[in-house]
Amino acid sequence: MFDVPSDMYLSVEGGTARSGYMRLEAERYFLDVKWEGQRPDKVKPVEEVILSLIKQLEKDGQGKLTVQGKRPTRVFEHDALLYNIKSGLEERMYVWYCEESLRVVIFRFAFMSLDNAARAIIRRGLTSLKCHGEEINYWTVLESSFKAPPSFLLSERKMMVGRTYLLLSEEEIKPFPPAERRREILFEYFTMANVRYEENYKDLDKWMEKSYQKGLKKRYGLKFQSSDTKKLNNHEVITRKGKGGKGLLTRRSSVYTNASWYCDDLNTIYSVTLSEHVTKPLPMKRQIDQEAFESFAEEVISSIRCH
Repeated sequence: MFDVPSDMYLSVEGGTARSGYMRLEAERYFLDVKWEGQRPDKVKPVEEVILSLIKQLEKDGQGKLTVQGKRPTRVFEHDALLYNIKSGLEERMYVWYCEESLRVVIFRFAFMSLDNAARAIIRRGLTSLKCHGEEINYWTVLESSFKAPPSFLLSERKMMVGRTYLLLSEEEIKPFPPAERRREILFEYFTMANVRYEENYKDLDKWMEKSYQKGLKKRYGLKFQSSDTKKLNNHEVITRKGKGGKGLLTRRSSVYTNASWYCDDLNTIYSVTLSEHVTKPLPMKRQIDQEAFESFAEEVISSIRCH
């Protein structure tokens, strides 16, 4: 998490919480952010990481990048290296290893000229940066937002015309006795609802049955067993709960809560599915704390703001 000026916009993004890339641009400057997961016993020296990146940028046709100097610095509790680089632009690259998130992080600032305004942008970005340690994470997609525990990492995401989804997951694996516990947040929305789902966009029971449940069942194998209606930010929300299980020698037990609603202001259908899965070999018992799961689901759902 970090602050940028209001004239910057996200032009490119890709990857997951473990490894990924984004570019933010403005008229006369840009910021590239790159992160790559590395185990503590296989961490590359940060100098090797930055020189490898420079070679790759030159190979990709970004011209000759000349290192004019480097020095140690600090970025959010971490020892880092700062590289002064001359290309067609004035560049500053910061690289460090975050022991908490187990990622190498690179910030690449590039300006037409490195004046006081440019230095203020760098200072603002780095002093506001938090690469770990948040008690809660705020996830934002266009006008929508929700909160999730920091242990949940982005494992899938897709943005298409008419449909966008994020899948966040938290995983705990125990080697002995062998067991796996996984929780997920699937946040999904469908725009242009009155066009795409003309016959049932305001009847979410029909929408779920005819347009959505098949895909959800394919992902999870779930079957809803109960439903209820409540209010969320002046929207009527249908919540559904269910359970599931599968496997032969290794069995998985699962619980689910889904919340779906139609937002008139944005002409958009939202559907959020929270799940918990416990996997163990037979004959070990698989137990899920239903009360704790429902509390977790309620906390996430109540934090959602669709506009």
